[in-house]
Amino acid sequence: MPRFLRTKRATILGLIALGFAATSGAAPTYRPGEMVEFRSSGYPEKWEEVTFIGTTPGGSQPIIRQKPNAFSKEGNQRAASWDEIRPLGSKPAAAPAPGGNRAVRPVAGASANAPRLATPEPSARASGGPVGRGDTGLMNQAEILHFLKSRLGEQPFQNPRREAIKLELAELIKARGLDFVYDATPSAFYNELSRLGANTSELGFPLRENYGPPTRQTWLMGSWQLGKVAPAVYVQKGEWIYRKGDIGVSGLGTLNLDASGTYLWKSATAQSTQGRWRAASKAEMKAQGGEGVVLLKAKSGYDWIVTQDRTTTLKGDWIRVSELGTRQVNEYGQR
Repeated sequence: MPRFLRTKRATILGLIALGFAATSGAAPTYRPGEMVEFRSSGYPEKWEEVTFIGTTPGGSQPIIRQKPNAFSKEGNQRAASWDEIRPLGSKPAAAPAPGGNRAVRPVAGASANAPRLATPEPSARASGGPVGRGDTGLMNQAEILHFLKSRLGEQPFQNPRREAIKLELAELIKARGLDFVYDATPSAFYNELSRLGANTSELGFPLRENYGPPTRQTWLMGSWQLGKVAPAVYVQKGEWIYRKGDIGVSGLGTLNLDASGTYLWKSATAQSTQGRWRAASKAEMKAQGGEGVVLLKAKSGYDWIVTQDRTTTLKGDWIRVSELGTRQVNEYGQR
């Protein structure tokens, strides 16, 4: 992402939401600025205190702001579902997890017949783990290296399960996310991965694409300002070739995703489209964990996939909008 795109997170969505704070009779009534509880994890069920900001136009979704964290000093502002928030201090009975030990959580905001995303079950940690996180939460570099060393042994290249172990770790990374941005340049972490024979595409892509917690579908909902990053420009002067950097173009339209399963794409470069979206499959998410959506028959008549950009450290919320078939045509979204 080009440097000049480091802009402050837009507050337009929050201002609009305040104007629609009066929700329909079917939705609970909360006051803007009121502290409520938000279900941030389905199983094991986890609730956190957040601030109620308002609602989306029409009152179909509440808008909340989470507490400041390492990824947002102001706290992430997002649209949620009404069944994901409750008054502060509520303690409903916890429901048992369906499907035995594997948690299957419904896709928020989708119909009852929509596909459900299964969360991969983390493998049992080998004894003597160096980190006290348990098998939940964001993974750090020490935990990744311990996973590999404890399973590959002293001679990793002779381990017949080396490829399977790398794929197992890739799924764990996608399920839990990372607390660091992976940089594929020489470093202590990179060098140790190389020594273990793990600097391959099976792990390289998941390490790059999963910074931060796995994306929930509700996080994608709302309005996004679209732009595009063109390839870098190279200029030759004598015997030297200079890279002038990526060219970023903003103001290419807006994309609005609604939890009802519809989208509206107002494009400045093509005919605007509207239609329905569906949940992205695990195969379509490729190396990235979490949830995404696919816009059906969108720009230029093609299907496009929308995912959170989990490679950037820029301030604010960012998404990637990519033509589903080739992934060669991409736009970015910011809010």
